[in-house]
Amino acid sequence: MSRTPKRKSPAEGESNGEFRMMGQVMLLDISDETSCKPPSDVHETPDAVIIRMEVPGVPADSLAVLVRGASIEIFAEKRPDMASEDASYLCLERSFGRFHRAFDVSGPVNLSRMVVTLKRGVLALHIPKILERRGRERRVPILTEEE
Repeated sequence: MSRTPKRKSPAEGESNGEFRMMGQVMLLDISDETSCKPPSDVHETPDAVIIRMEVPGVPADSLAVLVRGASIEIFAEKRPDMASEDASYLCLERSFGRFHRAFDVSGPVNLSRMVVTLKRGVLALHIPKILERRGRERRVPILTEEE
């Protein structure tokens, strides 16, 4: 059971997006409805946000991670690993095919320095944080005009 609070965005109405609040960073799952939606964990450390996604059996050459503006999109295809044509299946539960996951990211992170690794069937996206500049106090000089 996840301890991450989930709530619908008032602006989304009946959308399927989920908010995941973590400190100052917010991820909105904007994935398409697909038959295969790999489970993901998202956590925050003092210097990064990490997304881990289970993709067992998916080779690295079938994965693509794209950054489009403030969105991260993950595309992959798990190719069928079927027995011979003369096999008679007693049980068929594994899923195959294409999938797409997308996350809209807002907050003080640097998507251009994201590092992606694939290890033992887990895709890990390491997104470094940057210093938050909004909300910091800054003195504004006052210009005067002589009449």
